Amino acid sequence: MLETLGKVFKKSIEKITSAVFVDKKLVEEIVKELQRALIMADVNIALVKELSEKIRNEGEKYVKNVDKKEHLIKLLNDEIVNIIGKEKKELQLGKKEQIIFIGLYGVGKTTAIAKLAFYYKKRGRKIALLGLDVHRPAASEQLEQLGKKIEVQVFTNKNEKDPIKIYEQYKKDLEGYDLVLIDSAGRDALDKELIYEIKKISEKLTFLCHWLLYSSK
Repeated sequence: MLETLGKVFKKSIEKITSAVFVDKKLVEEIVKELQRALIMADVNIALVKELSEKIRNEGEKYVKNVDKKEHLIKLLNDEIVNIIGKEKKELQLGKKEQIIFIGLYGVGKTTAIAKLAFYYKKRGRKIALLGLDVHRPAASEQLEQLGKKIEVQVFTNKNEKDPIKIYEQYKKDLEGYDLVLIDSAGRDALDKELIYEIKKISEKLTFLCHWLLYSSK
């Protein structure tokens, strides 16, 4: 989402700065591009509509001692900041947490797990990674390679095709860690089989926080 919005915002600024003057046509072009980016990023349609109307209504207004181009750029910046949030929020964790990453193929779950593991390792957490993606052939290898790179313990079983059995196999070992990051299976679509598997896994976890990762493509 951030990458998509960043590209659109940059393109919009370039379009505004190169324009001869700010008119309804320019504002409408900016609105349409922003709408497409926000909808692709799964932003609520009602919010997209509200933002669009605000830019249309405020974009051409004259503000004393402020150039119209500068005014439009600031307006875009303020509205995008309102959507993504002004402050960086730290994930509040208890003494022991197990976080399962869920989502479709290609959204970057495994890579995100390694980044989060490295982040909290630097902050003194005892981290373990658990591989429960039994459908993607290279999932275990990828998780192991990333764990080795950041020097974090990884638990996987390449020969077992039941994620529940893998969890049960390492359940006692995982109790020795205060943060366990779990890689689950993805699908081309959020089908009933995937939902059932996620529910069965979550029922087994002692400490659980669900993270759903959406693709920004």
